[in-house]
Amino acid sequence: MSFYYHLSLLIHITTAMFWLGGMLFFVAVIIPISRKKMYEKFRSSLINQIGTRFSRMSWGAFGLLLITGITNLLTKGFSLSDLVTAQFWKSGYGSTLHTKLHFFILMLILSAVHDFYIGPKATELMEQQPGTSKTQKYRKTAGWLGRINLVLGFVIVFYAIKLSRG
Repeated sequence: MSFYYHLSLLIHITTAMFWLGGMLFFVAVIIPISRKKMYEKFRSSLINQIGTRFSRMSWGAFGLLLITGITNLLTKGFSLSDLVTAQFWKSGYGSTLHTKLHFFILMLILSAVHDFYIGPKATELMEQQPGTSKTQKYRKTAGWLGRINLVLGFVIVFYAIKLSRG
């Protein structure tokens, strides 16, 4: 394998670790601490600011994952013309990559719904109508979308391991 493949793979794995680790940190540390009474008055603002910052960084990470994913394929010995053949996608490697990409696309869609609609709406309602059933509905939906995306992240890592280890 070439130096460029290993460099691209390092960036790819580090970027995935950042995204997945950030989600775990958000769920395991930030959310539980934000629920303490002392943070009640500015909880929605805190979650909004942290979530917005992480969202921006995540979308950058998604772009980097896409670029390094393609680079990984090309530096591993595949060509762009390989990627348009049925033979590639029917192979064990191609089939695993196909599954990984489908989970990645699903994660992107759910991230977009969470980051650009449900999350901001939940924050807006928490600030304007705290305690209403509508607010609770959006908060729970945002939470579930985040949890589903976290699970999808682990599924994607599973398929990434299959690609690299067979």
